[in-house]
Amino acid sequence: MAGEPDDAAPPRSRLQEMSTARKASFWGFASLVVLAVTFYVWWGVTFNVWIDNGVYAVFITLLLFGLAGMWLVMPNPPAPATPP
Repeated sequence: MAGEPDDAAPPRSRLQEMSTARKASFWGFASLVVLAVTFYVWWGVTFNVWIDNGVYAVFITLLLFGLAGMWLVMPNPPAPATPP
């Protein structure tokens, strides 16, 4: 279009803005989420038991640590609302 520079860079994603150490932490926490789902599916297929409190304990612990870690590592977390 007219008036736009030809060398305009596309917007960077939040993952691209992170340092290498933060990216490694993010993918480490993401692997906990994958491990949780893989463990639950493996256990269910292997033992044909899909409802078990012990499996839920392991699954939920891995899943929540993974999701919480991914959320905390991302840059610019949502700011709390300030009262008017």
